[in-house]
Amino acid sequence: MTSSTEKIKEKLRAKIKECRKKLSLTQLELGIQADVTEDYVHSLEAGRRTPSLDVLCRLADALKVEPYELLK
Repeated sequence: MTSSTEKIKEKLRAKIKECRKKLSLTQLELGIQADVTEDYVHSLEAGRRTPSLDVLCRLADALKVEPYELLK
């Protein structure tokens, strides 16, 4: 992957975790709200997975932010 792709993935990983912790949600709770598994959330936060646009939007809804904010 390109370095810009890696930078975006790192920002996404960190922002998901930051927003989740700000709402005091566990990975399981976020997964339930976003209709993904706890393992999937763990993999996202660890940088091993990249969400589809659909999942990104569901995560943003669960985290009470706009989807673009997860990429800032």
